[in-house]
Amino acid sequence: MDEETATATVAGCAQVFDLHALKAFAADKRVRKMLFKTDQLWSEIACYEPGQSTVMHQHPKEEEAIFVLQGTANMNIDGQEVSVPAGSIVKFPNAVLHDVRNLGTERCVIMFLKVNPKVLK
Repeated sequence: MDEETATATVAGCAQVFDLHALKAFAADKRVRKMLFKTDQLWSEIACYEPGQSTVMHQHPKEEEAIFVLQGTANMNIDGQEVSVPAGSIVKFPNAVLHDVRNLGTERCVIMFLKVNPKVLK
């Protein structure tokens, strides 16, 4: 399985995730960790060694925001090539084909955030 659930620190009613402590890498494929998945919202981090990628896909209902935490994420978003450095966020609408690739020589870590599609009509 390439996805696991992360552990958070509880601060009252809030959960605090140390994203740097959650980073994990594997030689054979990207590593995904579910940060949270609620009735309304979900988020994961994905860690890529050089050369690793996520296949082209789309989310029919939900918009998505991808934060690049480390390295550079190369993305094809609706046919347009985008190179996104650490410290940047990419937001795009629903039903847009996209992928994430690490074409560089350094590791890449992203975090995405989107609405749970079950709440969308």
